[in-house]
Amino acid sequence: MTRAGPLCGRRPPAAIVPPVPILVWRCSARAIAGLAFPFTCALAAMSPSAHAQDAPVPGEKPAADTVATAELRDVGDVIGRLLGRSAVRTEVVTEARPGLSLTLLPSLGYNPSYGAFAGMSVSIGGWLGRRETTQLSAGSLGASYSTTGQISVQFRSDFYLPDNTWVFKGDWRYLDTSQDTYGLGPAEPGRSAYPMDFVLYRLHQVVYRRVQNSSVYVGAGFHFDRYANIHDHRAANGEPTPFSVYSGGTPEHTQSIGISANILIDTRDNAINAARGLYWNGSLRSYQKLFGSDQDRQSIWSDFRAFQRLPRRSRSVLAIWSTMWFSFGQAPYLDLPAIGWDTYGRSGRGYLQGNIRGTNQIYNEFEYRVRLSRNDMWGAVAFLNLMATTAPGDGAFGTLDPGYGIGLRMKFNKKTNTNLSVDAARGQDEKTRWFFGLQEVF
Repeated sequence: MTRAGPLCGRRPPAAIVPPVPILVWRCSARAIAGLAFPFTCALAAMSPSAHAQDAPVPGEKPAADTVATAELRDVGDVIGRLLGRSAVRTEVVTEARPGLSLTLLPSLGYNPSYGAFAGMSVSIGGWLGRRETTQLSAGSLGASYSTTGQISVQFRSDFYLPDNTWVFKGDWRYLDTSQDTYGLGPAEPGRSAYPMDFVLYRLHQVVYRRVQNSSVYVGAGFHFDRYANIHDHRAANGEPTPFSVYSGGTPEHTQSIGISANILIDTRDNAINAARGLYWNGSLRSYQKLFGSDQDRQSIWSDFRAFQRLPRRSRSVLAIWSTMWFSFGQAPYLDLPAIGWDTYGRSGRGYLQGNIRGTNQIYNEFEYRVRLSRNDMWGAVAFLNLMATTAPGDGAFGTLDPGYGIGLRMKFNKKTNTNLSVDAARGQDEKTRWFFGLQEVF
C-alpha cells in the first residue's frame, strides 16, 4: 500500500523540527545536468554491491546489533500477545503463492481539498521465485471515495520473476479528482491557488529483461495519459491562469501516448526496505502524434537511490534519493514534471501534490533511518529534501525549495521487513503536513 497522500495537520508543535536555511541556486538546465552526473557517480561509489538478503557481506563483520529472525517482532506478535495467543498473521492471504503475501487494510483519511475519504488497499510483497536468487517483489492496489465525490483507483507494481529473468513495472490509475495548481517554477510564499477538476486515465507499463546474470536490465515501455473533463475554475470566470496562459486556451482534454527505452540497475538487498545497495532506473520517452498524442515531444526520467549502513556495522541506514525529470517540446500542462507525481506519489514530503510544477525538475532527498528497539519493532527517521524547478522561458533553475521532517516506524511484517510509517513534514509555507503509509517512502 502506498501512502494515502498528504493529510494537512493544522495544530502541530511549532518547534517539531529546526528550521532549514533556504539556499539559492540559479544556472542553466545544461549546467544542472552536468553537475548531477558526477554527483550520481559519487553516490554509486559510496555504496557496496548488495546480496539477495540482508546478510553480512563476506569478510565483513556483522552489524553489532544483528538480531536473529526469531527475536524480531511485528504488529502480529503484539496483537497476539495482547490476546494471549500465538502471533496474529498480518497477511490476509498468507500464501497467495509460496513466499508471496497480501495485506488488506482500510484506507481512511482527510484532505482539505478532497474531504474525508474511505477505501481499501491491498499491499503485495514477497518473492515470486527462490529467495536466494530472486529480488523481493512489491505492489499495491487501492480504491477510495471521498465525501466530495472524488474517486481514486490505482495499481502500482514492481514484480521480479524467478531468478530475476524478467521485471514488470506498472503504474495504472483512474482518478476523478480536484487539485489546486500554483503556476510554474519554484514555490513562492503566498502564491495564489488555481483550483482545477479533471479525470485521469493512466496506463504505464514497462517490461525489462535481465542482461545475462548481472544486476542490469533493459526494457521497453508503453505510456498512456489522458486528462479528460478538465475544468479550470478561475479561467472559467474570465481570469488568466497558469493553465490557460501555458496552453493558449482552456482545452477540456489532453492526451499523451508514447513508447520508451529503459535501463534498470538494482543491487538492493530488499526492494521494500533496503539497508544496502543501489537502484537506478533511466527512461527515455517519445510521445508522437502518430500514436495519438496531441503533440510530438520527449521526456527523460532518471531515478537513483543509494543505501548505506552508517556507521558501517550498525543497523542505521543513510538513504539517498535523486531524480531528474526533463521535458522537451510542448508537454500538456498536467503532464509537466510536478512534485508528488512520481510513480508512487512519494516525492516532496512537506508539500501538497502538484504544489511545485515546471518544465524540468531535479529532486534530492536524504533520510537517516535508525532502529529504536533491538527486536526491530520500532524505528525513526529524519529527512531533508531539496528540489529545483524551471519555468518556461530561459530554462534557468530558480530558488531551491526545501522540505524536512521526522517520522516514526512500526514493524508491520517482519518477513518482508515492511513498516507502517507516520511522518511530519514542512515545506516553504512552514505548515506541518502528515503522511501515513505502509512501506518506506523510497
